[in-house]
Amino acid sequence: MSYFDYFESKEKAGEILADELEKIKVKKPFLLAIPRGGVQVAEAVAERFEVPINTIIAKKLPLPLYPEVAFGAMTEDEINILNKQMMKDYGISEKELKEIYNRVNEEIKHRIEAYGRFEKEDVKGAQAVIIDDGVATGSSLIAAIKRVESMQPSKLIVAVPVCTQNAYEKIKPMADVFISHIVDANPYFAVSRYYKEWKDLSEKEIIDVLNKYKKNI
Repeated sequence: MSYFDYFESKEKAGEILADELEKIKVKKPFLLAIPRGGVQVAEAVAERFEVPINTIIAKKLPLPLYPEVAFGAMTEDEINILNKQMMKDYGISEKELKEIYNRVNEEIKHRIEAYGRFEKEDVKGAQAVIIDDGVATGSSLIAAIKRVESMQPSKLIVAVPVCTQNAYEKIKPMADVFISHIVDANPYFAVSRYYKEWKDLSEKEIIDVLNKYKKNI
């Protein structure tokens, strides 16, 4: 199979992750998906383990002139990662940081309102499994990990279909288990290249998926 069509779809990639989670004897995990793509991948895991899908919202803080580049990342009301050297290099002032923070936080709050939220007590003592569709820089995933870690799960597992070598090395020490079916050092990495079918769900479609697995509560 070629580099450009390694997974048939995000849903099929989720089946591979479900197999990997079974191998390490995961039982009734507290399943956390990073929207949007993580929800699609998490479907097969929710089906296999008969659990609902919860969403954890994490977003990057983008550089004003290069929005595809992150100088930090955050979850609800909290900046979990902040690269002050990048802020200095690109001349981002504290005022600009506050403006970016407020904008991104509004986006996060909108998604939480749309997709629902979970409480710290839901995670404490549980096997928490965080899922995304792939990892490039790792900023958003690291922010999500830090938030979940603070909730004191009994075990923190991260599972993704594909990850860069650099991100893998950063994230692996942060989790009790880090599963990545593919780890690639390619300098021209793009998550979408690993999927034959690449589809982003709409907000309504994500809500429909979340509602589908609420039966597992």
